[in-house]
Amino acid sequence: MNDSFPGIAQLLRLRVTDSTQAVARFLAEQGAPEWTLVWADLQTAGRGRLQRRWASRSGGLYFSLVLRPAFPPARLAELSLATAAAAAEALACTGIGTAVKPPNDVIGSLGRRSGKVCGILAEASGGSRRVDWVTLGVGINVNNAVSGVKGAASLKGLTGRCWELEEVLRSFLRSFQRAYRSFR
Repeated sequence: MNDSFPGIAQLLRLRVTDSTQAVARFLAEQGAPEWTLVWADLQTAGRGRLQRRWASRSGGLYFSLVLRPAFPPARLAELSLATAAAAAEALACTGIGTAVKPPNDVIGSLGRRSGKVCGILAEASGGSRRVDWVTLGVGINVNNAVSGVKGAASLKGLTGRCWELEEVLRSFLRSFQRAYRSFR
């Protein structure tokens, strides 16, 4: 277990990577335990759903979890929504309004300002009856600049203050661990 992040079996912290999802996928294929966390300061090839590029600028929170839920593949979309709901709950603690935009986004708002503050990407491997592993990628716009990214917002842009990335991650993990326990 990891002392900094309760419930995390293994933590791989990277300064720069192409994609936390790619690293998590590799680790999952090698047998990494459930609750392996890959966290990067920057991604050079971050991506979202439908292979859309995810702008991964300095100051954002970019991570992927390896999960081994052993459920049918049809539940993967449900897991994405449960993750978005957990992220919305965690981000609401910052004082912003949050709403889940299905299938995998969180919209943040404060006053008249609003935009996408979080995106989720769930990818799985397994057979037609059971998922062997899931890599759950999460990108949260925390202190990063989002100018030029249509429809995006950051916690800093909405609230006017800087946030500790570790605290935002801890808050997400607490919310998600509760959701995942009841989801399974």
